[in-house]
Amino acid sequence: MEKKKAPLTGRESHFIAEYLIDKNAARAARAAGYSEKTARAIGHSLLRKERIQGAIASALDEQKKRTLIEADQVLKDIERISGKAEAAGEFQAALKGKELIGKHYKLFTEKHEHGGIGGGPLVMQVTPTDEKL
Repeated sequence: MEKKKAPLTGRESHFIAEYLIDKNAARAARAAGYSEKTARAIGHSLLRKERIQGAIASALDEQKKRTLIEADQVLKDIERISGKAEAAGEFQAALKGKELIGKHYKLFTEKHEHGGIGGGPLVMQVTPTDEKL
C-alpha cells in the first residue's frame, strides 16, 4: 500500500516561498519562523525531505512559466527597436541593437576556435614521402 504524502505545514510553505527568493535555506528557515539557532540545520533538513523537494520543483516550474522570456521574442524586440532608432536617425542605438543580434548569432568572433569538421576533433594525417632527409 502506497504511503499518502502529508500536506505541507504553513511554515513549510512559507519556507518554500522564501527559499525561492535567493535559494538560501538558513535565511528562508528564519523568515518562516524557525529559531535563529537552528535555522541552518532546519533549512538543510527541510531540503532533504522528498515532499519539500517536490514542492520546490513545482514552484520553480511555475516561476519559470511566469517569468520565461523566449529568445525569439527578445530578438524580435531588439530588431523592432533598432529599426525605430534607425528611422529616427539614432544610429548609435540602432547599431547597438544590430550588435546584440550579431552577438547572439556569433557573427563577430573575438577568439579563434580551432577544431575539425563540424566542431569535432582536429585530425592530422602524416603522409610519408620518398625524400630522404
